[in-house]
Amino acid sequence: MDARDFLSLAFSLTRGTTEAEWRSAVSRAYYAAFHNARKIMSQCGFSVPRGDRAHAYIWLRLSNSKNAMVEKAGRDLQAVRGSRNWADYDLDRAFIQITALEQVKLIEGVIRNMTPAENEPTRTQITEAIKVYERDILKEATWHPLPP
Repeated sequence: MDARDFLSLAFSLTRGTTEAEWRSAVSRAYYAAFHNARKIMSQCGFSVPRGDRAHAYIWLRLSNSKNAMVEKAGRDLQAVRGSRNWADYDLDRAFIQITALEQVKLIEGVIRNMTPAENEPTRTQITEAIKVYERDILKEATWHPLPP
């Protein structure tokens, strides 16, 4: 499955008439971006952890990739996770249709800003930058050479 299919569903849900649809739109859109980022990181040779740790793992590395568009995608991915948490967990706080549409559009931009990382030479450039970030800042290495 292409994770971007979740984004199409999210836009459909923003046209719904219920708060449940609007909240679900933000959740689906977030996961479109998250899974797209996870795929990019894996294609670069990084071992993305499973579960809750994957969220911070991804945005931290994208935000330190030395590519302006990809770094913005990483920062925005972190920000929209807060909106996704609000949509999924904070049911006592009102969530309106315009908020859903704004967040889905923002997430569409996150995916667009990650697009250069899907191809060369950007993929190699961000891979090298993230490897340096892991080595020098995080003091951990999660990159492994991909099989030929």
